Amino acid sequence: MESSQHGKMAATEEQNGHVEPLTPPTEKKMEVKDKYWLILQLIWLNLLILPYLLLEIYRKIFPPPGKSLKGQVVLVTGAGRGLGRGLALGLAKEGCKVAVADVNKDNALDTAAEIVKSGGVAKAYFTNVAKVEEIRELREAVTTDLGPVDILLNNAGLVHGDPLEVDVEEAIKGVIAVNLLSHFWMVREFLPTMRERNSGHIVAVASVGGLVAVANLSAYVASKFGVRGFMEAVRAELESKANNNVKTTTVCPYFVNTSAHYVDHCDIRIPAISIEEAVEATIAAIRREELIVTIPGYLYPLLNIMRLLPQYIVDQVYKIVYARIIPPTQHEKDVSPTAAIIKDLSDQDVI
Repeated sequence: MESSQHGKMAATEEQNGHVEPLTPPTEKKMEVKDKYWLILQLIWLNLLILPYLLLEIYRKIFPPPGKSLKGQVVLVTGAGRGLGRGLALGLAKEGCKVAVADVNKDNALDTAAEIVKSGGVAKAYFTNVAKVEEIRELREAVTTDLGPVDILLNNAGLVHGDPLEVDVEEAIKGVIAVNLLSHFWMVREFLPTMRERNSGHIVAVASVGGLVAVANLSAYVASKFGVRGFMEAVRAELESKANNNVKTTTVCPYFVNTSAHYVDHCDIRIPAISIEEAVEATIAAIRREELIVTIPGYLYPLLNIMRLLPQYIVDQVYKIVYARIIPPTQHEKDVSPTAAIIKDLSDQDVI
């Protein structure tokens, strides 16, 4: 009777989706595969370190000019204002045909018009990169108007600063949707044609906030750390393919002086960089097909070296070279473009 009852209980658990917990295998001990070949490979790898390190140092001192971008079709998201606008204008000067994508139609039209006025080729697209269906429409429109995208420059992002315990749920979801998830949707949409042509370049604008945390920017920092990891994963997938010629670049700028309102909420010891500096360094990184760059460039090796130091020392460095975010007032939140975008996403159940 007891056995029968146990059987009924087991059957019921199976119907309810209950799964027995996994247990480690005991019948076979796992071993290192091809251990002797592994030793030889590690020896060979160590022999390569010094020459490639010297080559990298040489490239930093005497950077190569890089590839020409003339005639390339480049899509810049968030190109209506700030850094995105600067990048669109700068790439147009390089001879690119620029697809100007922005959630604000007037800003997108203004950037495209300035490029055309200067003798370049550009077209504006009103797109919210957090919405997958709009990205699909964007790809079709750009391909029809300008041709297949050669350089996808994912720049669109929301800057939202609040202490974690008072940050509202919609704001957190909105920042992640625009700053991180949109990279998934954009790359998934534009990568297949790059793979078909075995040519293309995916560029992501992350942030130094994707390398080191900043208080009162938890959602933003998490999104930028995520972008950096996402781009490494994309590159790993591309490198797993034979004869891959699709490149990736991740750009991590320091605070960029995009507006007086933005700078007013940043209490930083080292001054923000200008849009022009960020644009010049980003375009140089694209031309040289660099994997990851910080702006200024010295921050990348410096931040990696700091990871080797005791945490107490690192904390003291951050107290000396501080970067503090001043949360906006409720009125500033209510009238900010970020708040309007987040509300639109919330109203349409995107977040």
